[in-house]
Amino acid sequence: MAIPKLNSYSLDNLMLGVTNKVDWAVDPSRAVLLVHDMQQYFLDFYADDQLKSTLISRVKTLKAACKAQGIPVVYTAQPGDQDPADRALLTDFWGTGLKADESITRIVPELAPESDDIVYTKWRYSAFKRSDLLNMMQESGRDQLIICGVYAHIGCMLTAADAFMYDIQAFFVSDALGDFSREEHIHALNYVSKRCGYVTTQAALLDTLQVNEAEFADA
Repeated sequence: MAIPKLNSYSLDNLMLGVTNKVDWAVDPSRAVLLVHDMQQYFLDFYADDQLKSTLISRVKTLKAACKAQGIPVVYTAQPGDQDPADRALLTDFWGTGLKADESITRIVPELAPESDDIVYTKWRYSAFKRSDLLNMMQESGRDQLIICGVYAHIGCMLTAADAFMYDIQAFFVSDALGDFSREEHIHALNYVSKRCGYVTTQAALLDTLQVNEAEFADA
């Protein structure tokens, strides 16, 4: 029932064959960046550091660029030692979940939240479920959600679908996401592009934000 050991795969050229149905563009005054479940626990399932290090680097660059444009940054993180009543049906699919151990529940140090970032407790696949994310976005007049993190075909994809149902434009950053496999990753990209969001790349998003990637690569 637990997450299996995951093999690394290339995060390049994931957009081949992916066709967006919409032509949305990120507007910094409307957007929020979601760093989804980038906890030590989830990243440590990768059998080697290839995908993990690339993913962390790309999310770090994306976060720095977004903050430079005034885009709020929010995180999700699952708690340790969840009460069975809170975990509910997740236990049937994934077991009892994380232990209450800071070394695994923490956001990876390279992406540690800053004082002006928001961390929401993650209870279900969608980041909107039982969190204040929707209220925060509505109260601040923001209706675009940039999604990066893990895992693409589970929480990230379901968060994009939920965003659509709340009339929020979801931007799925294809090469700043990680998944169980390249096949499942591409499945998520195809679903989002055809049903509920706009799939893009880190480079294209940085270009839209009119920032130079090299400026934030070591941020």
